[in-house]
Amino acid sequence: MEEHARGCFENLLFSFCRFKELTGIYPDNITVVSCDFKKERFEQLHLSEIGFIDTRLFYSGTPTSSTLKESTLKGEALVMTQFQEDPYGCLGSLCRKKLGRDPFHHLISYPNGCPELKGLFHYCGVDPYSSHLPWSRRI
Repeated sequence: MEEHARGCFENLLFSFCRFKELTGIYPDNITVVSCDFKKERFEQLHLSEIGFIDTRLFYSGTPTSSTLKESTLKGEALVMTQFQEDPYGCLGSLCRKKLGRDPFHHLISYPNGCPELKGLFHYCGVDPYSSHLPWSRRI
């Protein structure tokens, strides 16, 4: 988990930027380690919103407790619906949840180390971000 991320989408985006800051290039492939029930969200929603092809994703899911599985899957279905309506998590309940995860309003240095992503970091819309992204040319 990227230390400043307030959710899965930011974790993915901030990790791309951090990789670039450390290596000078963006990753060709990514590995996500998260709860198994979030795999569909990453593959079907988050990756497409940043223009990354899901065949370049390696997902390692940790299993959900059998006692919590039903409620966890219901919660994930709700979050999937919210991201389908608000793909960048910048409106309504997703935005409120994100703001609630940073009650002290810590300064996040992104996208300073990745100025070519500034537009994506500040984009809020229901349509996919349409400006060029650095990893798009290497697909």
